[in-house]
Amino acid sequence: MRKSIVCDYLVVGAGAASMAFIDTLLTELPSAKIMLVDRKSIPGGHWVDAYGYVHLHQPSIVYGVGSKQLEGNWAKLLFLNWTLPWKHRANKDEILTYFGDFVKDKVSNGQLEYYPNCEYDFAQSPVGNEAHVVTSLSGESYEVTIGTKLVNGVLGECKVPSQCPVQFPVEDGIVLMTPNQLFDSHVAQSANSTSDGRYRGCGSGSDVTTTGKHYVVLGCGKTAMDAVVFLQTVMNIHPTNISWVIPNDVWMLARNKGDPSSLGNALIDNEGDYPKSVLELEKQGLFVRLDPTIAPTKFRFPIIGPEELTKMRLVTNRIRRGRVTGISHSSGKAVMEFGEQEHWTSPVSNDDTVFIHCTSPGPFNGKTHGSHMFGSDREMNLLLLFAPPISASMSCLAYIEAARKNGTLDIDFCQKLSDACEPSGSRGRDCGTNSLLQALFKVMPLDDSWNDVTTLSMVSYQSILNVAIFLAVANRDPLVGLQWMKGNRLSLLSVPGSKCKLYETMSVMAIIGISKLGLPKDLIGMIELLRDRLKPLEGL
Repeated sequence: MRKSIVCDYLVVGAGAASMAFIDTLLTELPSAKIMLVDRKSIPGGHWVDAYGYVHLHQPSIVYGVGSKQLEGNWAKLLFLNWTLPWKHRANKDEILTYFGDFVKDKVSNGQLEYYPNCEYDFAQSPVGNEAHVVTSLSGESYEVTIGTKLVNGVLGECKVPSQCPVQFPVEDGIVLMTPNQLFDSHVAQSANSTSDGRYRGCGSGSDVTTTGKHYVVLGCGKTAMDAVVFLQTVMNIHPTNISWVIPNDVWMLARNKGDPSSLGNALIDNEGDYPKSVLELEKQGLFVRLDPTIAPTKFRFPIIGPEELTKMRLVTNRIRRGRVTGISHSSGKAVMEFGEQEHWTSPVSNDDTVFIHCTSPGPFNGKTHGSHMFGSDREMNLLLLFAPPISASMSCLAYIEAARKNGTLDIDFCQKLSDACEPSGSRGRDCGTNSLLQALFKVMPLDDSWNDVTTLSMVSYQSILNVAIFLAVANRDPLVGLQWMKGNRLSLLSVPGSKCKLYETMSVMAIIGISKLGLPKDLIGMIELLRDRLKPLEGL
């Protein structure tokens, strides 16, 4: 017999997105009853499956949940660990402990019911108040009556190599490892190392040496960057014994200097000139690239520190032939294929060549295409409102939902903004709150559309517009939204000295939006309304 459960919100997925959303929702709606289900045994989402040497890209101070510091006590960091709080980057164990403790706290105070090892099938179609079905991996099922909304927290799930096989054929006999296997192997070998640096074989009595190995890192994203650094700093692999397959060079944000909104602001300052914008950001030290002589073709928000960049540049065996289409071996050596004509042969024997698979899509999983944050009156999807870090977007989505419930969301101004984007004959229609939010907020896509410079520019502008819309409608007084963001540790506006500048930005976009930025004409009326609404934020 199925157990019956009643809740206000059923949240599916216990990853970083859901954690930030739940925390803010319960802060703003403390009496809300939330049911959280996840197919994993512990909270943490992709961090549960991530490689053991992973750290946050960004500082811990802007990640996690709004009500609890991830970096911990600042005095302890400063005086015991000799670490500046804004330079702390949590590792995998710290993040999993942090999210686990958060869930335990909310369960203990009765605000949250947590069901690990459970699945929700989004293909089911409950009608009206008909109960939704949640099934445990052991076969037990629950009937869940949702009072307010179903919340999908897994659409933007970050996919790591341990979850995603390579998308090309690999011949038997090739040594291919995920970063997880690389880390686990290193830990096991270190525990069995002999005094001369050789490794004891497990059970065979033979010795295995790591000398003579050649490591080939596949991929150009942050996972590959982490692997290149780990090989050198932890495993002490000399950079000449590392080759790096780089399908595309990428722009990177300089840690503690650039922020994810840098590109959008630079594009506006430079009247939409993308090449000029990225070069200016590089000159300012906000953007960096691996090779100063090669122009990057992509930007997907990787954040890198100077020590990491130095280690990455030491690897000079860089293979830029596009994507790998297959790995085989011939005449005792490993061979990588890049289409029918191109191939690369390992400088050492096949047995001594180790390929590191770093080609998973990460957050660019393609699942978000066609979805919207405000899916329907009864559903929400936790998708990006603006540029990463992800936690800030999810906290803002929860604040909007709470404002809707509390009656502080400015529906009248939402209608005005929507009307400004509509043909004159379609204005004034009562579309309902959810439809208005759908019309105003645009999802930051996490798919291949980022490969196009024009699309990347438009996404950067929309990210800025989403912040402006949030401040304009979250409360009838935009200062209330701004003060909330400044007090929210997940927001970059909480960083001391940060300026909003959205009134000034809307003023510029209203003037050059069509002629220089290529914005659609129907957006300009909305931008002008936003400019006027945000006038109280001038200079803030």
